[in-house]
Amino acid sequence: MSPRTTSWQKRKWMKQVQNEIESLVKLRKEIGLTQEELADELGVSQAYIARLESGKVDPKLSTLLRIRRVLIRPRGKKCGDVMSKNPITINARDSVADAVRIMRRRSFSQLPVVRLGQTIGVITERDIIRNISLNLNEVTVEAVMSSGGVPKVDEDTPLDTIIPLLEVYQAVIVESGGRIQGIITRSDIIKQAL
Repeated sequence: MSPRTTSWQKRKWMKQVQNEIESLVKLRKEIGLTQEELADELGVSQAYIARLESGKVDPKLSTLLRIRRVLIRPRGKKCGDVMSKNPITINARDSVADAVRIMRRRSFSQLPVVRLGQTIGVITERDIIRNISLNLNEVTVEAVMSSGGVPKVDEDTPLDTIIPLLEVYQAVIVESGGRIQGIITRSDIIKQAL
């Protein structure tokens, strides 16, 4: 709040903060999370959570947003529960033009790339844009696909452990026995939060 903030504006802000705290407490209880468990996930003390919930501490907006992120994160689900099964893939030796056709037809932003049945990476819209000046009919997918690879997990991996990966990567591949079983994208996670 600035020095010119009126008492009316401050009261309005405090009421909004209190409403948000009440909403977070209700959400915490609905998902069956204790104050101690929430504190552990946030890296704060249980006493701080108790003071915050009782209105005895004036939290920063960033703290409230962190709490909300922890509370809306999918819990108890495994990657196999939310993955898109049997995803469409593209062979590493296929042309980028083939990848573009599939991506346009299916409204995909990326495609897993396979060689001999093994996932070797993904090709993304960003990869295609970076190489748009090339003849896409003559360039292979493998030549332009993301070089950093793609994270791979198995179906029993807890869903909440891949959230940080999706802050960096556009997708996570779900495999079993070295064979692709599914894919999880950012939009799959967003659907789980609703």
